[in-house]
Amino acid sequence: MKSISIKKGFKLPLSGLPDISAIQLPEPETIAVSAMDIPYIRPKLLVKQGDLVKTGTSLFCDKKNKSILYLSPGTGRVKQILFGPRRKLIEVVIDLNKNQDKNEAFVKFDTLTLKTIKAVPRTTLIKHLQDGGLWQCFRQLPAKDTADENLTPAMIIVSLNGNDPFSPHPQVVLDNETRYFEFGLKVLQQLVKKIVVTCRKDSLTRLNGCKPFITHVVPDTYPAWDPGTVLYKLKRSEKENNSWCISAEHLVLVAKLLLDGRYPVKRVITVTRSDDKKPHIITRQGAPVKDLIGQMDTTGIITTGRFNGRSVNPDSHLGFFENTLNIIHDNDGDEMFGFILPGLSKPTVSKTFLSCLTSTPKDLDCTIHGEERACINCGYCTKICPIDLAPNFIMKALHADDIEDALGFGLLDCVRCGLCSFTCPSKIELTKLLSDGMDAHFKDKE
Repeated sequence: MKSISIKKGFKLPLSGLPDISAIQLPEPETIAVSAMDIPYIRPKLLVKQGDLVKTGTSLFCDKKNKSILYLSPGTGRVKQILFGPRRKLIEVVIDLNKNQDKNEAFVKFDTLTLKTIKAVPRTTLIKHLQDGGLWQCFRQLPAKDTADENLTPAMIIVSLNGNDPFSPHPQVVLDNETRYFEFGLKVLQQLVKKIVVTCRKDSLTRLNGCKPFITHVVPDTYPAWDPGTVLYKLKRSEKENNSWCISAEHLVLVAKLLLDGRYPVKRVITVTRSDDKKPHIITRQGAPVKDLIGQMDTTGIITTGRFNGRSVNPDSHLGFFENTLNIIHDNDGDEMFGFILPGLSKPTVSKTFLSCLTSTPKDLDCTIHGEERACINCGYCTKICPIDLAPNFIMKALHADDIEDALGFGLLDCVRCGLCSFTCPSKIELTKLLSDGMDAHFKDKE
């Protein structure tokens, strides 16, 4: 296997690293399929409140491509359909049967085997995945939209580590799933010639059965394992920009669907707190957030990514692509003369505090520690950007509505890791500005 080096990124140790053990949660009373974590979707409902659904029943599709279906991860009755402003779909909530283990009904899908997979035409394979509600597991770079089935990508990048420093450990995700993971790679061979399988260096020692399939090892510097970062380091031509990516967990789900003929609902989740180590949680897709986090202070926030996730409500449900919940406390106390204190426990990228001399894990809170002000051209965002962008220059080009300059500065290479916003001393939401610019450019091309 090859090594991918990265000179920039986030190396500061954080407290709250999940325990490597795993626990199985009881079946929740409700589950939901959320539309909030699906980029660029224009959902069209296929059910109404009160309908009875099986596990694998289509709940809504994407108006842009009606073959992209989102299926029910449980058997029961549609309890509620929640909308946001301008009738934007938030989630479809399903009240599960009380005796879910005994009464669960599945929609049956066509199956394949190791012997027949090589003879299946590409179009037939794609149709199987679309009908089974898992084609959207394949994301197309750089926008990470649902992959276009009419295009053949230059490569498919399989990431064993999620998008967050605290995402589920691949050892837990792939435990007893080696057979499915191997079959999933066989599926990818039917779609593309070049397959890249990446893994973090510190995760490699704990992987046994899946280790032979890994092609590239990345350092433990966030976000070295992000598919966008991997593509930036590997690509040698413009054609390779149109590559696809898929997580190891989703690849296992694809294999289970094709081998077993059922929509897979098992998910591995991590819940992290700065002052506690929690085990990995095995639950059902779309489980309630409040069942996963337990008790929580009212002053904190819950995000699906330490640096680039969305903020979620405790009364909502986990999304299709989300596998981690970060509970970040609010430090509401003011520090007298904080600017002259040594800061032995404060996280720092710029080495402003003495904490940069220690390797003890640091806590992060959800306070801004200042107000937004004008860019001072300090260059911290450039020094930390893993793909060598100058986010401050791109921001200024976007403010001037000069999209050509923004693209010239590498806007589409941005992996939305969130580090530029984290390190900015002026408190400018650089990640959101760049992300909005990418979204606007992507929508203009539709």
